[in-house]
Amino acid sequence: MDKKTIIIALFLLSSLIGSAQKFSGGFFLSPSLTWMKPDISKNISNEGLKLGFSYGALGDLNIIGENFSLGLGILVNNIGGKISYADSIPEFKTLDSTYAFKPGAIVDYKLTYVELPIGLKGKTNEIGYMTYYMKSGITPMFKWKAKGDVTQGNISGESIKEEVASFMMGYYIGGGFQYNLGGTTSFVTVLVFSNGLTDITKTKTEDGKTDKVILNNIAIRIGIIF
Repeated sequence: MDKKTIIIALFLLSSLIGSAQKFSGGFFLSPSLTWMKPDISKNISNEGLKLGFSYGALGDLNIIGENFSLGLGILVNNIGGKISYADSIPEFKTLDSTYAFKPGAIVDYKLTYVELPIGLKGKTNEIGYMTYYMKSGITPMFKWKAKGDVTQGNISGESIKEEVASFMMGYYIGGGFQYNLGGTTSFVTVLVFSNGLTDITKTKTEDGKTDKVILNNIAIRIGIIF
């Protein structure tokens, strides 16, 4: 996805927010902790957490009364993690070069994906000025940017798009509250856990295999809805 596509999608979503009587939504910022989780293989190991950040628009379309809704949105999600490879890597491609790494290479993935969350949301009636809710759904994500650092080969901040999946699928679950600021405007805070379902890496080790690595994150979404 390019910048024009993202801007158009944000514009369309914001237009829906303003025009549809049963649709409410707004804009969010989300600091997060992200990490990459290898499969049971001993060839790859997680090397710790990374700070992430996302921003975008989220909306809710009421489907059953006022308490249950379909959640939609578009987020630009800056995520990543560090993993180490116990085996050698015969080919690791950057934008303009191909490298070979010995066993023990650590790759720091710095990724940007466009996320299109789709899910269900259930909320309480307003209690005082507060409304509480839970939400869950799926998170299809499309690669936008991919950069990385590698402890071998003097690679720092180079494009590694060839080593990262173009599409990733996951699911999310979360809960939070919204505080009514007056009329239809509310301040919202929600804690969301996202778990990857599909392999995010394409790197092959010496045996020719690509071990499954998923990406998880915990985010605090803060925003204003209208």
